[in-house]
Amino acid sequence: MKYPAEMKLSPHFKVKEFTRSETAAKRGIDNEDITPVQLANMQALCENVLEPLRQQFGEPVYISSGYRCYYLNNCVKGAQKSQHMYGQAADIYSKQGAKRLREWYLWMVDNLVFDQLIWETRPNGSKWIHVSYKRTGPNRQQVFTCKM
Repeated sequence: MKYPAEMKLSPHFKVKEFTRSETAAKRGIDNEDITPVQLANMQALCENVLEPLRQQFGEPVYISSGYRCYYLNNCVKGAQKSQHMYGQAADIYSKQGAKRLREWYLWMVDNLVFDQLIWETRPNGSKWIHVSYKRTGPNRQQVFTCKM
């Protein structure tokens, strides 16, 4: 089902922020067809993780990768059972840079319920946080660092 791009998932996050993908656009992949369950998962991630983070720091939280359909996930070499495909995960960054991103990461470790929190770094120096939240079942509070 295609939901309106401007539909709010929470006060500061919209569907389009989760479905937007440069890779999908370049390859002609439809990444906007989501199920009601995936939509509910995105809302839960926003309400329980992304909104509290935004409120704590009073600044935008940018999503570089949110929902990924199966085909898009394969194209970007995502994990076979990636939580992105279920609407449970987002890769986020701060336009204020790595220092602020690290502050976010440490605050989330101490203050939020999440399934996974991964500090990710590429050889070119780019950094982001992968965060996931499960609407049903226990959230594992797993914390990792990953160099790609």
